[in-house]
Amino acid sequence: MNLTEIILIGLALAVDATVYSFSYGLILRRSRALSSLWLALTVGGYQAAMPLLGYLFGCELKHYVAAYAPLLVLAVFGILGAYIIYGAWKQEDEEENANATPLGFMALMLVGIATAIDAFAVGTGMALGNIGGVNQQLSLLLLEVGIIGAITFCCSLAAFHSARALHSLPTRWLETAAGLLLIGLGIHAAL
Repeated sequence: MNLTEIILIGLALAVDATVYSFSYGLILRRSRALSSLWLALTVGGYQAAMPLLGYLFGCELKHYVAAYAPLLVLAVFGILGAYIIYGAWKQEDEEENANATPLGFMALMLVGIATAIDAFAVGTGMALGNIGGVNQQLSLLLLEVGIIGAITFCCSLAAFHSARALHSLPTRWLETAAGLLLIGLGIHAAL
């Protein structure tokens, strides 16, 4: 996988966590520095772990679906991208989704899982398609998922702390761009 592809995937996957972090940055008033760090570490960690798990699952699955792998990658990335776009425009009020609950351990774990489910699908797609492939070296795979996690960590931290200054940022357009990016990567993998 080339660096441009992994950065684009990382940015697309980071959007959910970034929007969530931005929302929490708007509403949390106490322990902001510590909360932002824990949130960024959690979502970044999940964004790194889930594509790795998805990749391992995809490698096992590839033996059974090798003939249809490019179409499956297109379907996974296409459905995922369309779902992200749908979710972005379905929301009526973006701040409505950010309840002023504290960032406790259970809340962090749920946020990590909720924002990284799509990363599992991407990891599976990486194994099935031309993005990565099943013969990829473990060290390269770990570097790729590390980059994805680091991008999410940085985006989450930046969004949390910029929330007060950028509260009018149109997050729907960011999520739409992320969805279109995943659809484009799916088309690229199918060609």
